[in-house]
Amino acid sequence: MKRLLIILAAMLSLAAKAQDTIILQSVVVSASPIRRVPEVEVMERKMDTSVIRRLSTVSMSQLLIQHSPVFIKTYGPGGMATASFRGTTASHTLVQWNGFQINAPSLGQVDFSTIPVFMTDNVSLKWGSGTSENSGGIGGVVDIKNDVAFDKGLILDLKQNYGSFNTLGSFASFGFSGKNHFFRIKACRSSSDNDFTYNNIGVIPHQTMKQVNGEFIDYGLMPEYHLRFKNSRISISSWNQWNDRNSPQIMPNVNNINTKENTKYNYSRNFISYKNYWNTGELEVKSSYFFELQHYFLNSFTDNGNVVTNIDSRNRADIFHQIVSLRQKLYKSWRINAKVQWDNESVGSNNYEGTRKRDVLSFYAALSGDVTRRLSMRLTLRNDIVDWRSAGFFPTATAVYKPRLVEGMSITVGYSHNYRSPSMNDLYWNPGGNPDLRPEDGKTLDANVSIEKTFGRLEIECSLGTYYSEVDDWIQWKPTIYRFWVPENVAKVVAYGSELHLKARMNINDLNLSLSGNYVFSHTTDDSGLQLIYIPRHHANIFAEMKWKTWSVTYTLEFTGERKTSMNADEFYGFKLNPYTLHHISLGKNIGRFTLELIVRNITDVDYQAVLWRAMPGRSFELSAGFKL
Repeated sequence: MKRLLIILAAMLSLAAKAQDTIILQSVVVSASPIRRVPEVEVMERKMDTSVIRRLSTVSMSQLLIQHSPVFIKTYGPGGMATASFRGTTASHTLVQWNGFQINAPSLGQVDFSTIPVFMTDNVSLKWGSGTSENSGGIGGVVDIKNDVAFDKGLILDLKQNYGSFNTLGSFASFGFSGKNHFFRIKACRSSSDNDFTYNNIGVIPHQTMKQVNGEFIDYGLMPEYHLRFKNSRISISSWNQWNDRNSPQIMPNVNNINTKENTKYNYSRNFISYKNYWNTGELEVKSSYFFELQHYFLNSFTDNGNVVTNIDSRNRADIFHQIVSLRQKLYKSWRINAKVQWDNESVGSNNYEGTRKRDVLSFYAALSGDVTRRLSMRLTLRNDIVDWRSAGFFPTATAVYKPRLVEGMSITVGYSHNYRSPSMNDLYWNPGGNPDLRPEDGKTLDANVSIEKTFGRLEIECSLGTYYSEVDDWIQWKPTIYRFWVPENVAKVVAYGSELHLKARMNINDLNLSLSGNYVFSHTTDDSGLQLIYIPRHHANIFAEMKWKTWSVTYTLEFTGERKTSMNADEFYGFKLNPYTLHHISLGKNIGRFTLELIVRNITDVDYQAVLWRAMPGRSFELSAGFKL
């Protein structure tokens, strides 16, 4: 530890000396001088910005379902949506916003339905060595960023949509981008009656029913300001969301128990940062304060008014992040990244015995560069001190080789070691919390082959990857004889699988064609040898787009394979959910700076369940209009 601190102090001293002797002239580009240190290579896939723009009126869950290999477990429109990355659970997926982790300390996960795509500019997925900067990303990382572009003038971006079930969305972004100033405010509002009809298979004979208690309304506001100097930048941003959602009851059965379920979830994420650049490196200091408020209410009662269940849960979380990071070029292509981070989490809940707090001090270093012209390597090491106890050292190693015989091909192999601390609910929920839980410990081996080729007007990108991971001390909630659940460290969980990604583009005069797709095979088992619940072995998506002059047509396919809902195969109901395939199409038209688009979702009106006994909408329509300067 002392050696690591000494090394970091030496690097910061070196950076300060470099800053004193080298001064760059300002340039009119995005947010920084032109001679920045390149980012280190990680296992990462950036999502197409044009796709993000086109899907800006939906939640992040829909974007990931249709255009990523990440499996999303969704409860339907307005309902919770969590990520399963590479056969792991939602708690094993780390989510970052502009470098700050945003996983809720109470649950240890992120509800992607509460993140409007409109509030983001850039989304990327990371795995293997890409997860090494922070703990928690045993499965992978979803990295969300907001872009800054100076000297662009007036900013104005408006969108309005209306669809089935009285679904309404309004989105606006406005501001100004000058030579050294960037100011922008993003605002959005989404609401829906969410009263679609569905086939209720919970009763015999099956009945067509209308969903009730599914209304929701969401608001979002994000002001940000960036000020650029000759060789530095100051940034301030605040992301605020207010969500008020009723949760529809599960499919009514013969017991006819009614429920009234509501969740109010509000959060505010605020940060300030200072970046300083010099010829061979950059130094960043940033600080954030996040808070989250959640009120969950549930009443279950019979037809005669007898209350069966009553839950009134109130939670507040306050989170502070302090980060100092350094990127410095060493020799030729070799460079080092280093970071020191302090996190303070405080969670108060009427389900806890008092307020619970946790401090984490992290040290991180990465060394990367070219060994030869065709071989590059990246080595990282992280140490976390949790409540003044070392969690251990966690290394990663990645090698990238570009064969001479096949131009455009790269072969990547890697090893990563990460961990996840138990969530506050895991430790302190009353009743059931287990303060003796051990952190989950994950190790992963990766191999990936990718190729990029151009054949005349045809451009092709293709990658095929495989992985094998082991997670020791996997945390799982189990029922007790006392009618409540308790989390336990179960035996080792093994996950392995493969991922196929394809992207093709072709331009013929005024005709532009594009095709992309993902296929994922995931096998995740515990000591029983059975696939874990709600993790499909197969899922895939395909997206095709055709643009001709001012017209555009898109087609999207979503496939989700069979999922187990219980580890008990003897259960008559609910042991597994059948696979399903959804098809969506859209027709768009550009009229100057205006855009119009008609979207038809689930065009074949498939009757399906993503979560057991939770109804999903059939065929639906949406009309959107937009204007952008």
